Amino acid sequence: MAGEYWHLSDLLQLQHILLSHAPSLKEGLVWWSKSLSLFERNVYIEISESNESLDLTLSTRDQQNLPAWSELLLTELHASLSSQVKTELVSVSSKLCLRVSLYELEPQPAMPGLHSFAKKVFLLLQHQAIESPDLQSQLKRTIQRAIDKPLSIGVVAKQLGLSTRTLQRRLSEKQLNFSQLVEDEKQTLALNLLADTHLSVAQVALKLGYDDPSNFHRSFRRWFSFTPSFYRQQCQQNRIQVNQQPVRLHYARGSIGLPGELHTQEGQVWLEVDNIAFEKVVTVECKDQDGIWRHYPAFFDDFLADGTELWSTANLPVAQPLSFRLRYDVDGETYIDDNQQRDYLVSERLLLGAPAYIVPTLSIIKTGFAYQLFIELACRLANVDRILCYLGEHPEPLALQQVSTNSQYSVWTLSSPFPALAKQCHFRLYDKYNQELALHHYPKHYQFVPPLM
Repeated sequence: MAGEYWHLSDLLQLQHILLSHAPSLKEGLVWWSKSLSLFERNVYIEISESNESLDLTLSTRDQQNLPAWSELLLTELHASLSSQVKTELVSVSSKLCLRVSLYELEPQPAMPGLHSFAKKVFLLLQHQAIESPDLQSQLKRTIQRAIDKPLSIGVVAKQLGLSTRTLQRRLSEKQLNFSQLVEDEKQTLALNLLADTHLSVAQVALKLGYDDPSNFHRSFRRWFSFTPSFYRQQCQQNRIQVNQQPVRLHYARGSIGLPGELHTQEGQVWLEVDNIAFEKVVTVECKDQDGIWRHYPAFFDDFLADGTELWSTANLPVAQPLSFRLRYDVDGETYIDDNQQRDYLVSERLLLGAPAYIVPTLSIIKTGFAYQLFIELACRLANVDRILCYLGEHPEPLALQQVSTNSQYSVWTLSSPFPALAKQCHFRLYDKYNQELALHHYPKHYQFVPPLM
């Protein structure tokens, strides 16, 4: 239970506990009815109560025919209750209904602790996906098995029992790119091997299917702003002890835009992850368009500070406004950041988490013989009067301009020509009394993505 696959016998046992160990038969019937959705999200029981009876009516959310198993379960419930209370199966608006007499409902012998535990398990399972492994999961496993060999979409399609054209069409429908999926798996395995094994960089390159280690080195530098050796060194030096909340929201981006701000169609989440151990799984659980909560993977981006890493998701094609919680599995433990049981909701374009400010836009482009800077900074501090940007070794800072504000943050921007290529920058914030703010902010420096020459 609660894993990638569910076992039918476990769900039936959970359903039995919810019914038989409730404080009363009426409450047990309510929880039995709720648990039916664990078998299939589309099926549910509509409960109605009159002066004489409690009616449990089978229904479907899409108005399709009821699956045979649901009617079988209701029939079995009728048979098991008939010795305790007066029940009858009737048809209500062409739907099967179990009618239970309220006159004979009495307290039943129960184990309240077991029933309470079963309810908690049910609530956890309610957020688990129950569909068969999707296309992306199947592709991921297939790619992982042959990551050290040249992979073509035709070979992978054959292993999945599909034609190349069918696989291409299904990838296109889900806005997936085969080459990008392969590169994502290479990137994840590279981080794993560098941090958690004693293999040389050349051996890691070979396991990823690179004949020449220099090609792997170039790929790694394209993925991240540092070398494989630097990453390995940082992983070994920056282990920290677990704290109460080892995963935190850095910031999230939604599809809601304000006048003068950049607008995006999909959401994305950035997380702060304490480097307790390398073997970890970081996911973001989002409310999908069908109302079901599903897990979306996050991937390592960079080092934020000693012992803290920055992870992020890909664009999330989920329900808007973006609603989510963070999950971190490491060393056999699971840590959840659900915004104190309220879940995170991106009601503005951005949602800021732990840092005082974030920099969602940081780019430099070549224009003739000079360069052009584009910087956007969002700050949740209310008393900021000016923000200065220090670029590389350039002695004079450039000032950002405040362009908008809302109840959660203010937006500051900088668009300016610059005489040289800047590799990194840092910011200093001041209030109207010239007191510096956010002195302990991290990261200390922000890296520019080198422009295409």
